[in-house]
Amino acid sequence: PVVPVLTTVTGECSATATVPSTTDNCAGIVVGSTNDPLTYSAQGTYTIHWTFDDGNGNVSTTTQTVVVKDVTAPVVPVLATVTGECSATATVPSTTDNCAGMVVGSTNDPLTYSAQGTYTIHWSFDDGNGNVSTATQTVMVKDITAPIVPVLATVTGECSATATVPSTMDNCAGVVVGSTNDPLTYSAQGTYTIHWSF
Repeated sequence: PVVPVLTTVTGECSATATVPSTTDNCAGIVVGSTNDPLTYSAQGTYTIHWTFDDGNGNVSTTTQTVVVKDVTAPVVPVLATVTGECSATATVPSTTDNCAGMVVGSTNDPLTYSAQGTYTIHWSFDDGNGNVSTATQTVMVKDITAPIVPVLATVTGECSATATVPSTMDNCAGVVVGSTNDPLTYSAQGTYTIHWSF
């Protein structure tokens, strides 16, 4: 039989060869046969050995190359900003890949931040076949809640009166001690106002 020229079979996640045929001067169309697999799913380059037998004792052989090579990186995910007032913790994100399916992100950056500020986490998504996508995620720690406004009792005295420094609670700082530029002690008769800040 005529030795056919067989094209290379390619695929990213898997590749399957179709059984080839050729022509013979007597038999007409001769279908190839092989003991090799037709489908390959592992990354790599493979060779299929084909035999073409015309049934009259004449055999032709040829080879066909199969290449499985993933060249598509995982989908780059859009990562939402992580926010918190006292601290913020990011969860590990994932994305999809044409061959690997779900790919979980990895990073060398911390996931939890407790100091006020804006941070960036650098994520990598590796499909295991040499293709890597990267994405960044913003983490913001911003305290926007003021301390609780305490209800302060009136300080009274007959000859003098001295206020003690009050405290209150804050969602992040916990106990917050008040401060003021006003005097704490008054000895002249009258009514005074102390302005406290927390």
